[in-house]
Amino acid sequence: MPLPHYSQDQTSRKGRNFEPVQQSLFEVTILPPAGVQGANLLLQQVNTISGITINKEIGTQEQKFKFVTRSFASQPDTTALDVAVNFSLNLNDANEAYTYKTLKEWYNLIYNPNTGEMGLKKDYVGTIIVTQFNRKGDIFRTVTLEDCFISSGLPFLEGGDYSDAAPQQMEVTWRCDNFKEELA
Repeated sequence: MPLPHYSQDQTSRKGRNFEPVQQSLFEVTILPPAGVQGANLLLQQVNTISGITINKEIGTQEQKFKFVTRSFASQPDTTALDVAVNFSLNLNDANEAYTYKTLKEWYNLIYNPNTGEMGLKKDYVGTIIVTQFNRKGDIFRTVTLEDCFISSGLPFLEGGDYSDAAPQQMEVTWRCDNFKEELA
């Protein structure tokens, strides 16, 4: 006879056995603006992603009447998302740091530090798609981030460390104005 703490659990009753959501089962597809080469390689270099908090904290407003305080929901401080992606950096057969090169092409559409040229938003925004799935590969959530542009610098070997033999990584932040969430 099963123990009551197990047999009464709705997630593990016979025939159910619900699966946990696992943080490591996700895929990030980054679609840069037209003209940026190497986007298909970005997918394979993603280590982590953070900042996809689409359900923002709701502010509060207070109203006083005599000795009573009444609280009301306000609006979020911002609806934009600041999404950070950590990449592994590798060199290809041509000795190019291709992930950095692709992100630099995108960054240069916003602001080119060599020429001082600034781009128009319509020319430098892209899309980021985050897909979450179970161990079988069934998708249960897709978040499409639209009108995204690189808002951080590109920290590529800002310094060296002879005692650290770990592979180089780079974290890049995008500001995303719009999103769409689809749940299974």
